[in-house]
Amino acid sequence: MTDANGNVEISTPQGLAWLVSEVNGLNGCAPDNFDGRTVRMTTDIDFDAVAQLRFTPIGSREHPFKGTFDGGGHIIDGLYFGLNKGVTNEDTNRDYGLFGYVCQGVVKDVTVNSGWLDLRHLVFGPDFEQYYDGGLVGFADSLSLVDGCVVKTFLCSSGMDVNNLGGVVGLNRNSTVRNCAFVCDSEMRAGDRAGGVVFKNLSEGGYTDAEICNCFFYGYFLECLGGAYALGGVVCFNETDAKSQAGGYKAIVKNCFAESISLIRATYGGSIIGQNMNDCVVENCYGHIWNNYENAGLFGLTLGEVAECAEFLPTGPCQLLQTVAVGGISTDVMVDALNAWVDAQEYPSIYKRWKPVYDPYNIPMFEDGIEAVAETGRETVAVYPNPGGNVLNICTAVTMWQPYNARVEIYDLTGKLVCKQEITDNVTSINAEDWPSGMYFWKVVADGKEIESGKWMKE
Repeated sequence: MTDANGNVEISTPQGLAWLVSEVNGLNGCAPDNFDGRTVRMTTDIDFDAVAQLRFTPIGSREHPFKGTFDGGGHIIDGLYFGLNKGVTNEDTNRDYGLFGYVCQGVVKDVTVNSGWLDLRHLVFGPDFEQYYDGGLVGFADSLSLVDGCVVKTFLCSSGMDVNNLGGVVGLNRNSTVRNCAFVCDSEMRAGDRAGGVVFKNLSEGGYTDAEICNCFFYGYFLECLGGAYALGGVVCFNETDAKSQAGGYKAIVKNCFAESISLIRATYGGSIIGQNMNDCVVENCYGHIWNNYENAGLFGLTLGEVAECAEFLPTGPCQLLQTVAVGGISTDVMVDALNAWVDAQEYPSIYKRWKPVYDPYNIPMFEDGIEAVAETGRETVAVYPNPGGNVLNICTAVTMWQPYNARVEIYDLTGKLVCKQEITDNVTSINAEDWPSGMYFWKVVADGKEIESGKWMKE
């Protein structure tokens, strides 16, 4: 539905597909960037995830989205970005997310409740380093705003490791990400480089600050074999180029926290930031480092300014291991520190406030009524690739807590048990080379209790 001013209301998957065509100039449509207009979701939208219908991101470098997308607090389910079949150069050379490229635009108040990244495009072509992927926005550019958005249970199932990946935003250049969260008990297939909320936060060209504030990450990275180059719980790379340094602009991260429930194993691995570079600012940010590898701490590398950052323990009220000063008070309770920062801002109403959640997560979450916990709880299991070939991978966080006697069982269509294998690590790989093609049923069992089950198709 379009009003007299060109504002649009969307309530169906077909409506989102129409928006893709309008912005990207597809299916006979002239490209329309929606500058000065608003697209509103009026209800939750559910794609058929089983059908794995390939979703083309809204906006590209050639045809950016410049309007306002207002999710109205609604949910999108079942997004599928699949590039394993019929790949073209156009498919591989672009940014991926619900929105591919947003320039001077706004994306706000939407939750991606479930999605499926099958991104193998980064192994194609010479320009892969220049493209970015995010659960919500691939590339937010030039005074764009991503606000009040949550990504949950966004699985990365590619047989190849995905780089340049952010849980919410891939690249945030000269823009702002605030009040956002990535909350997922299943894997973020991080590959060699990834950030829990944003992959790269970049102030470039002497243009303006790049800012990430009042955000959090709860999830786990599945990095490439042998460890990644750089992983950051909130941001992988926080960078300010020479022109921005000369102009007094910076890449800034404030009032954020991250709990990685998996091992952070990287050359530059940090619970908060992988690499915090020269003339960058990190203030009042908190990280849980118990799953870090060897001596990795809050930062993998920090050459910039760091103030009032602390480790926390996710128990009780989330205890900070040192007292921090914020908003004129000193506290060692994380939820109090987060809210004190909000209260101290010039316009506190634009930031979400926080509430403690004691059971079962023991981390603060947003107070505004938009629940930011993955609906499947802590027991989400990822099975990939699906459909697949001779190897079936079972990725589960079951072994990160709970007793360790967990196993996976796989049955054929007749109900015959074809495989039973103990789960001893985050990823269990099963040799299916001798299995006939067709449908199989899997389930994960721990202490005699079925944790989760599903289907897997062998091609």
